[in-house]
Amino acid sequence: MDVAGDAAVHHRTMRRWVVVVLAGVAVLTVGGVMLAVGLDTADKVGSVVGAVCGMVGLGISTYGLRVARSGGRQGAPETQASATNSVSRSRVTGGVTQVDSVDGDLVTGGTNISRANAVVAGPGSIIIGRLESTRLLASAVTAEPLPPPTVELCIGRDEQIDAVSAAWRTGQWAVVVGGPGIGKSTLLGRAIGLDAIVTAFGERRFVVSCDGVSTAGVVIDKLATALGVGLGEHLRNRVVSFLRTTPCVLVLDNFETVTDADPAGAVELLSTLRAVPDLVAGIGSRGARVPAGFVGLREINLGPLPQEAALAVFVAVAGERHRADPALKALMADLDGVPLAIVLMASLARTESCLDTLATAWRAKRTDLLQHGANPDRTSSLPVSIELSWDQLSPGGHAALSLAALLPDGWPHNKAGMYLPDELAAGVIELSHRSLLHDDELRQRCLAPLRQHVLKHHFPDSPAITLLVAPVLKLTARAAQVGSAKGADAAIDIAPELTNLTEIIRAGLACIPDFIDAVPDLLNFQRLTGLGNEQIGLDALSCTTSLTSQARCSSALAQLYLSRNKNDQARALFNQALPLYQRISDVLGEANCLRNLGELAFHEAGYSHARTLLNQALPLYRQVGNALGEAHCLRDLGELDLQKSDHDQARAMLKNALILYRQVGNVLGEANSLRNLGELALHESDHDQARILFDQALPVYRRVGDALGEANCLCDLGRLAFRQSDHSQAHTLFNQALSLYRRVGNVMGEAICLSKIGQLAFREFDHGQAGTLFDLALPLYQRIGDVMGEAYCLCNLGRLALAESDRKQARKLFNQALPLYKCIQDRYSAAVTHAWLARATDKDQHTKHKHEMNLLATELDLPGFQEALRIIAEG
Repeated sequence: MDVAGDAAVHHRTMRRWVVVVLAGVAVLTVGGVMLAVGLDTADKVGSVVGAVCGMVGLGISTYGLRVARSGGRQGAPETQASATNSVSRSRVTGGVTQVDSVDGDLVTGGTNISRANAVVAGPGSIIIGRLESTRLLASAVTAEPLPPPTVELCIGRDEQIDAVSAAWRTGQWAVVVGGPGIGKSTLLGRAIGLDAIVTAFGERRFVVSCDGVSTAGVVIDKLATALGVGLGEHLRNRVVSFLRTTPCVLVLDNFETVTDADPAGAVELLSTLRAVPDLVAGIGSRGARVPAGFVGLREINLGPLPQEAALAVFVAVAGERHRADPALKALMADLDGVPLAIVLMASLARTESCLDTLATAWRAKRTDLLQHGANPDRTSSLPVSIELSWDQLSPGGHAALSLAALLPDGWPHNKAGMYLPDELAAGVIELSHRSLLHDDELRQRCLAPLRQHVLKHHFPDSPAITLLVAPVLKLTARAAQVGSAKGADAAIDIAPELTNLTEIIRAGLACIPDFIDAVPDLLNFQRLTGLGNEQIGLDALSCTTSLTSQARCSSALAQLYLSRNKNDQARALFNQALPLYQRISDVLGEANCLRNLGELAFHEAGYSHARTLLNQALPLYRQVGNALGEAHCLRDLGELDLQKSDHDQARAMLKNALILYRQVGNVLGEANSLRNLGELALHESDHDQARILFDQALPVYRRVGDALGEANCLCDLGRLAFRQSDHSQAHTLFNQALSLYRRVGNVMGEAICLSKIGQLAFREFDHGQAGTLFDLALPLYQRIGDVMGEAYCLCNLGRLALAESDRKQARKLFNQALPLYKCIQDRYSAAVTHAWLARATDKDQHTKHKHEMNLLATELDLPGFQEALRIIAEG
């Protein structure tokens, strides 16, 4: 109990009662006097007293107003009246200020006013009202230091973590740099929690995030909080003093915010910390933004996670059940190893039973999908993280990044000038310093999430895309050289740039007419190399209204489809282009369309229709004096004659085509003719001549960069090795060809190689492998409508069944093959099939098939053919 306080309360109560009683007595006394003198006199007296009181009141009011105004201009009252307070059953610490009435803003207590700070409220201060600038100066009471946060998920960074740890344990500072969302904070957080670091520094391990700070001074404030140093005077000195006491490790994360906002302060702060003995630090910064002039720092540059590590992070967050999801591979490719993107996507996937819906949402929203929470920050939102970097770029940096986003594969190391003009060179340097370009020492590019975000939110305008026209046209002109004498070098140069070129052209088709003209060259490059897809052609057709451009793009796209055995699409486009060429009186374009339609008919075994179309095209080529087109037509007609086993006519056509190709200097056409002549020699069993011709053609295909021609030639050499019973060499050649056919997307070539390898397995009595390969090849032939290939596969499956003593299945398969051979008028293969049917049948059926076999052999009149058939039929 506070006795002094109770006495004070009692005295105040007594004084109040005395005042009330005296006032009552005064009022009664005045009333009695007035009653005694009479009403008339009382009225006169009251008037006089009222006038006097009014004058006195006016004077008092005027004085009060002057005092109030004078008090408003003063920083603090000159005097302070004491006030008595009563506190019961309480403990009072510190000063207590009682204010009766206040006009304006008031700060009481330990108040300091200086030029730098309008008002600094010290210990015990009370603020009433609203001040424009107030800094609360708390007491310098210390607290326990904050422990570093625990990082639970950090996969695929072992090498970099070890590098940071090694630096700290040897007294070095470590600087971890990288682009947005790449995992700098995670890596430093994991490193500071390593057992080796805990052993070396104990509890003297501190992490301070510089996120959102505007000056280096604020970093000192955050340091004081993390270290448990109380705020107050000489704070920087006390923080440094704390760090000096014993060895410690300090992480300053997101330090780029300091270097951007207060470069001089950042230099001063680091210089101060570098002078502290036994202090090692880890600096996390976006890009090479640590101030220059500091030596002995160990720099660790973070790139995207390796594929396996990225997958491990995803399933660690989303759940192991998603590892085998078919959609995961494409999704991971889009995330491009960026840890923040992977973790945010995996968090969304955690509640999904499969990834299909999430993949659809990702394609629609891209990086906008990857943000969590009502108020996302750089740790919970990839767009926020990226925009923080975007906001720090100069206009040149913005322009360079928006154009770089159009280049999925970037540019060769230190060769940004391949695409970007010199005026953006400084912007490119800025992107590198901000770690917005991933550099694997071969190429520099934007990682996919960054690229997709920029394309969606900062897509380059038409004038910016125009800056890319000259380099794109230069590169597509180089692509057009594939198929010529130096085509292989051109293919090597352009292959890494193909995706870039298609993306730039697609982005500018609507506004840059020159890009339309580059599309046919790009499609022809894709046809010869097997790279890319048809999308650029489809986009070009949807954008142009020019009849010439429509005709050229349709023809080029149709040729690409034809090379990939997409016959229906090819036919539709050739038929679309043909009337366009006729409307614009382009005779050469018309002839090319007719010839290509003839080649399509030949592939589908429509030999009669193919000959008709080729014979329509040939005079048109001669009309316009186009020797190259004439050579193409003669070679196609020679292939038709070879198919009909008219070897003499085929030889004449092919030799005439070869002469024309050499006259016009078309080395690719020359190689094709040599290969066709080799096939003719192979049909005639002239193996030595066939090898000579194939060996002449093969290096030409490689020199001009024609992967499809190279595959065809390797396949022919494989057939030759098979004929000569060199099974090992044949197997090698067929597998080399198979790889190329798959690369260029040629289904027919793939099916041929599979069936040829199946034949090898059959010859080596590996019937199980042979059956598997024939079963793989058969649907490929059927898919592309290759009647001959389908019949060939069925016949081989029949032979396999016969070898397994399943004569019923053999007869069924041979009888399926026979009408297919008759449909395409392949008398040679039909005769062989009759021989196998004779072997698989008895009595009348056996005699019938032998008779049909002999008739066809007599018509063909090939040396030794009839005897070979007899051996098959008789077994």
